[in-house]
Amino acid sequence: MKAITLLAAMTITLASCNCQKKATEQTNLTAVEPNNSQIAMNQESALPVLEYEANTRGFFRKITVDNKTIAVINVRDGKPTTTHISDADWNELVTLYKSVNKDGLATLKAPSEKRFYDGAPIANFRVVTKEKTFESAAFDGGNPPAEIEKIVNKLIAIADKQ
Repeated sequence: MKAITLLAAMTITLASCNCQKKATEQTNLTAVEPNNSQIAMNQESALPVLEYEANTRGFFRKITVDNKTIAVINVRDGKPTTTHISDADWNELVTLYKSVNKDGLATLKAPSEKRFYDGAPIANFRVVTKEKTFESAAFDGGNPPAEIEKIVNKLIAIADKQ
């Protein structure tokens, strides 16, 4: 009886592994050969995903920009409110993004330190590309480093329009 159970378990395991392998191969083939709509979408998106997050013990706000849409979450574990970004705002974000030094984000010096004693929310700015995520050093919400001040303030301004 044990032998039959062992044989059945091995057969099921091998069959499921084979199915998993076939599914992975099909996914890889699809990823290698994108269709025309995926190509057009990649060309339209001139920006990677941009994220701004600010929080304290009693405050939370996360702003995510991706593919001409902005998603804002104002409550921890809340659902995002998503809105389309106007062409003028999008073009300005693209221009501001081009001036950001992604590799230098982690070494930016915060202009103030109110976040150390709950005088301001702790904020971060992230650029998420397909290859890597670039994250700024923590800074006071409302007072970003000069190098990213314009793009952070633009993200907040677009989010406040919602």
